Amino acid sequence: MPKLFKTKSAHMSFVQKKNLYAEYKSAVKQGFIASPAASFNEFISTPNFDIMVDMKCLHCGFELTVNFSGYAHFMETEGAAFPVDVCSHCGKLQFVPLDIYHKLID
Repeated sequence: MPKLFKTKSAHMSFVQKKNLYAEYKSAVKQGFIASPAASFNEFISTPNFDIMVDMKCLHCGFELTVNFSGYAHFMETEGAAFPVDVCSHCGKLQFVPLDIYHKLID
C-alpha cells in the first residue's frame, strides 16, 4: 500500500462493478489500456480493485475519488512514489492524490 498518501476501501454494488468494467473495456478499445481485455471475473479479481484514492488537480483544483488499481500497476512498474494523471476537468498532467496535493501546496 502507498506510504505517501491515503487510500480507502469501497464497497461496490454489482451494477457499479459492471459500469466500471464497461469503462475499462472502452479504454481497451480506444487503446488507452493494453489489449486483450480481461474477462469481467478477471477484472473484478485484480489486486486493489476495491481500493479508491482521492485525487486533486494542482492546476485547477478539481477533485475526484477514483479507483486505485490502475495507479497501483503504474506505480509498481514505473517505481513511482505516487500517481500523476491528466485532470479530466482541465486536461493538465497535474492530477495527484489529495495528500500529495496538500504537501505540495501547503
